[in-house]
Amino acid sequence: MKLFRLMSQIHLWLGAAFGVQVMLWLISGLVMVIIPIETIRGEHLRSAEPRIVIDWSETARPLGDIIADQNGDVTSARTGLLAGRPVWRLDTTDGPIMVDANTGDTLSPIDEALAIEIAQGRQLGLGEISTVSLLTEPPREAGLAIPAWRIDFAAGDTTPPTTFYINSQTGELRAVRTTAWRVYDFFWGLHIMDWSSRENFNSWWIKATSVIALLFGLAGVYLTIFRLWLMGRNRRPSGR
Repeated sequence: MKLFRLMSQIHLWLGAAFGVQVMLWLISGLVMVIIPIETIRGEHLRSAEPRIVIDWSETARPLGDIIADQNGDVTSARTGLLAGRPVWRLDTTDGPIMVDANTGDTLSPIDEALAIEIAQGRQLGLGEISTVSLLTEPPREAGLAIPAWRIDFAAGDTTPPTTFYINSQTGELRAVRTTAWRVYDFFWGLHIMDWSSRENFNSWWIKATSVIALLFGLAGVYLTIFRLWLMGRNRRPSGR
């Protein structure tokens, strides 16, 4: 019986400690499944990048001339559109560079006017732009480790306040963030028990919780078996 009482106390205290995290897992899991991931990512607030065949054989500068104008070594080149204009994306030893295919002008780093033009061209039904700022050290939610343009839109008629993060080197719309994303991100951190980077699935917190869960389960198995044994013994008919 001493072992039974000890296991009961262990089960009780582990349940109290483990139960809090279980509730957090359940609540955060509910939040994450109840809101579509497409809504979280703001896919309904931005237009898709155009996928069209670009024919600029008569107006574009020769690629060889554009490459010759670069200071660093060009490792690859591909075509694309940036704010509706044909561009070359050149990958160089100094990083990616966007070049206007018609004029040969270097567009990197993206200036404020072009960043606004990119954001306006990609937004869907958003309100007016409220603030524009160049962040040398973007926050984690931007998903960028290099300077980025942050463009904030006020709430529209049917859309929430929205933030666009634009890569300052390539003009790529890197992330769309809303209050829904930030709420989701908070609960995601609770779910994986990583409250800072929201990316570490192997933190000591989750390892310790896993050990507690295992001990809690083992104590529960012992108590269940012991109670079943007691029930069987009490029901056994006594001899005459």
